Formats: sequence, C-alpha cells, structure tokens
Amino acid sequence: MKIAVLVKQVPDHEALVLARGDGTLEIEDRWATNFFDEIAIEQALRLEAVQGGEVIALSAGAGRNTDALRRALAMGADGAILVSDPALAAADGLGTARALAACLRELGPDLVLCGRVALDDEMGLVGPAVAEILGWPHVAAVTALEVDGKAFRAVRLVEGGRESIEGQLPVLIAAAKGLAEPRVPKVMQVMKASRAAMRTRTLADLGVDPGSVAPLVRTRVFERPPARPPVRMMEGEPGDRVRELASILVSAAGGRR
Repeated sequence: MKIAVLVKQVPDHEALVLARGDGTLEIEDRWATNFFDEIAIEQALRLEAVQGGEVIALSAGAGRNTDALRRALAMGADGAILVSDPALAAADGLGTARALAACLRELGPDLVLCGRVALDDEMGLVGPAVAEILGWPHVAAVTALEVDGKAFRAVRLVEGGRESIEGQLPVLIAAAKGLAEPRVPKVMQVMKASRAAMRTRTLADLGVDPGSVAPLVRTRVFERPPARPPVRMMEGEPGDRVRELASILVSAAGGRR
C-alpha cells in the first residue's frame, strides 16, 4: 500500500510572533513540523508496518518546508517530495491544495493522511480541498483508523460524541489528537535524514498553471490583541469581598439584577 502524508512547516510553539505597526507579522526564525501532521506521519508508519508498502511525505511551498519533510524521513518515511515554486509563496490554502493534488495524481497513493488543521492559521482547508480536487472521499478529525485491504473504518470526532465511518480506498484522512502518539526520532535517524535525497517538483513539472495557485483570499492586516485591563484585587473578609464583587457586576450590567 502506498501512503502519502501531507506535512507543513509552522512556527515553533515557543517562537516569538509579533504584529508590526504596518500590519505584517514578525516571526522568529524557529520552525517545526505541524503537530497534527506528525500524528498523521506516525499513523502512516503504523499502517505500513502492518500492510507493507511505502510512506511518502509531501509538502508544497516556496522552498521552506524541507525541515518538515526531513522530520518525516527521520521518523521513518521512505521518501519525501517537495513541490517548490515561487508562485506558491503567496498561495492560499486552495492554491496549495491544487499543487499537492497534482503531485498526488502523479504519485498515485492508495491513502492520503494529513493533520486536521495547521497550527499557524488553523483553517483546516488544505486536506479537504485536496480530496475534493481529486474527487476522493475524506474524513476529518479522525481518532481511530483501520485498513483491511481496500476497505477502511474511521472514527471521527463530532459535536457531542464520535462517528464511525466505513468506506473504500482511496480516501483522505485528517488526523486528530488521539489517533497516534508521534515517535521521537533517534539522533542517528535525524542525522541520516539530514543527508537524505529529496525529490523536488515544480508547478511546470506537474503541468500546473502558476496562475491557478494565485490567492483568492488575502490577509489584509494583522493586529495586536487589545490590551487587557488591569486586575483589581479585593481585600477584606470573604463576605465583604463577595458583596463588593456583586456590586461591581451589577454596575457593569447597567444596574440590572
């Protein structure tokens, strides 16, 4: 079974991110593989161990996602492909999905895994969009997955509970927390991955018109969150503090009780 995993490189969770006065972002140069994508990688490797085949990590951008792909290789992926093109630097989620879908058509996987959402923009758009472009079914927020031959069974989170879905491959699965615990690569695996060859494809290689990945949605401005008001500490006996708090809440509600 051939499994493709879509991965994205996002700012490290400890990286400093500031909204500048001109409406742009200043991001500290510290990057990591998207957390949910690592879950998808781990699940792909577990399926490969049972079903056989190969796991290929795939990413698209303007050259930045190499570290995320090497993380996948260090975890145990058999190969990595980067769709790299200057036109993708400004691409939105739909443009990125079009590039990835074109590469997947060429690759011909039986199953595609990805994270349910990227932690930088939290849109959750690319995975479902790739499936729609390919004409595949997709299941999001998956916490359990079984594959038996060409059949799959997935359990996904829904409001108020879980839903079990069965179907036939090919399918795109978006991984949620709980599907698998990502392994931590050993030092030797990381070093080997840093020297591993990585395939690169351009939009021209895939027959994709650069104009088709031009953004339809643009971010107008990034703004700092409003400053929080100072905290007011109440002193005195508990009863006095409760009465004072109640008086403040009534006043804030315009005197309505």
